[in-house]
Amino acid sequence: MKRIKKIVSIMLSLAMVFAMSATAFAANESGSDSTSQDTTTNTVTHTYEIYQIFTGDYADGVLSNIKWGANGTGTVGEKVDDKILKELEEVKNATSDTEKLATINKYANLETIPVEKGSTTRYTGLKAGYYLVKDKDGTLSGTNVPYTLYVVQVVEDTLTFTPKGDVPTTDKKIVESENRVTTNEASIGDEVNYEITGTMPSNIADYKTYYYMFTDTLSKGLTYKENSIKVTVNGVDVTSYFYKGVGTYNETTGTTIRVGIIDLKALSLLTDPAVGAITKDTEVVLTYTATLNENAVIAGAGNPNDVKLSYSNDPNNSGDGSTTPPENPDEPKPEHPTGETPEIEVVTYTTELTIVKTDEDNKFLPGVEFTLTGNGVNIVLVTEEKFTVATDGEYWKLKDGTFTKTAPTVAEDETDNTADYEDINTKYTKTTSVVAKGNGETKTDVVGTVMEDGTVTFSGLGAGEYTITETKTLPGYNTIDPITFTLTFNAETKTFASDNDKVTVGTDNMLDASIVNQKGSLLPSTGGIGTTIFYIIGGILVVGAAILLVTKKRMSSEV
Repeated sequence: MKRIKKIVSIMLSLAMVFAMSATAFAANESGSDSTSQDTTTNTVTHTYEIYQIFTGDYADGVLSNIKWGANGTGTVGEKVDDKILKELEEVKNATSDTEKLATINKYANLETIPVEKGSTTRYTGLKAGYYLVKDKDGTLSGTNVPYTLYVVQVVEDTLTFTPKGDVPTTDKKIVESENRVTTNEASIGDEVNYEITGTMPSNIADYKTYYYMFTDTLSKGLTYKENSIKVTVNGVDVTSYFYKGVGTYNETTGTTIRVGIIDLKALSLLTDPAVGAITKDTEVVLTYTATLNENAVIAGAGNPNDVKLSYSNDPNNSGDGSTTPPENPDEPKPEHPTGETPEIEVVTYTTELTIVKTDEDNKFLPGVEFTLTGNGVNIVLVTEEKFTVATDGEYWKLKDGTFTKTAPTVAEDETDNTADYEDINTKYTKTTSVVAKGNGETKTDVVGTVMEDGTVTFSGLGAGEYTITETKTLPGYNTIDPITFTLTFNAETKTFASDNDKVTVGTDNMLDASIVNQKGSLLPSTGGIGTTIFYIIGGILVVGAAILLVTKKRMSSEV
């Protein structure tokens, strides 16, 4: 009897190890557990199952006369063999709860109906005994909450526990020089560098293996830069040991990137490079580059890029552990329960400039040409009109190079306007298209021509210094002076701003400029001098010629 009491006393000490008090989230009395990541909060209710391994007589923290309980592996009510109690005694010095549970679980029959279930963390009215508490299988998969490591306690009649464990978190930033930001601006053609950081759960030591997978989604305005993925763990480059799956770009849905490993803990077995132990302080850092492309959303919601992390979330069901370093970075297929973090999003913005060209009478001036020069542009999209010869066309070409829908009029009076047309018999049809222009350098000159509606638009601009120059002016109009402005971006308000009131930013976060061409001056003049003066001058010349002829004859006679 004394020996049994001694063993049971040791079991009590062992069991109390599993009354988990170190927590990263705490379940309240109603069983509603809250865990938060950044500004996202998930509320999940745990459904616990209570299994009775042993029963006995409880006194002063000691369980005696130990018998098999309703959920033990032995016959209910029969005495537990001393060898089993001895085996349980010997695991008290195991280095982790997981190792201890491996022995305890051998004597718990979790296939039977639990003696108690519910969502609270306090159960009363229990029969004195040795109990195991676990989350109901399948109730937490896919959530941002982990399964609780099995709790084992010696109980008199009340079982109270606090769950242990938390989940990894993810953080994503856009890297600009030395800064890490969540929003930025770019020109189409610019590269955007991303950095994703993943953490470990505080109870990573309780897992035998640990599945870890980033799923990153680039919207349609971003194109992944080939071979730009890099992964470090504990600051060591382990890119070659990670699966790197890059989906095919889709103009509607963008691109999905998946980077992960079937067992992160196996990296600790590497010697070259030496990663070291995977602990609660370990960080996984994923970096890669994308380019803002021609399908980018202009202003508006911008061009988002988001990431989520899938991870092992059941320390009780995490395999047997790896004995060798990872070798084949094929796509990992998780074999054990997993959870997911909320998505973390960063956004890249770009904008456009629309110029409206009129004269002082508000008449549109199609055909005027503007050149946009700036250091905040790379590739610029310009909307252009193209006129092609077509027998069923509705346009005619004028001699000044512009087009009109007004048909030429052939008449014998002043209504005849055929002299204004290049060819009165040739018709044209119009098509509108978006053309990518620019040389992809830090400073780019881009030319656009005002269309029939009086506008020319330059899309895909980032912050920088710009100059608008009128490089082709219609006949009869004065060329404007160049307009220079600086475009800035406020990351907090996600808005652009211009420092020149000739270029304004509207509520749609896009730039507008209304430019008026003044007609050339008609300088004042007096009336014509008529033809009389020409007759007078002509007469004088005739008389002069006659006098000269007579003089020559007289001189000849005298000689």
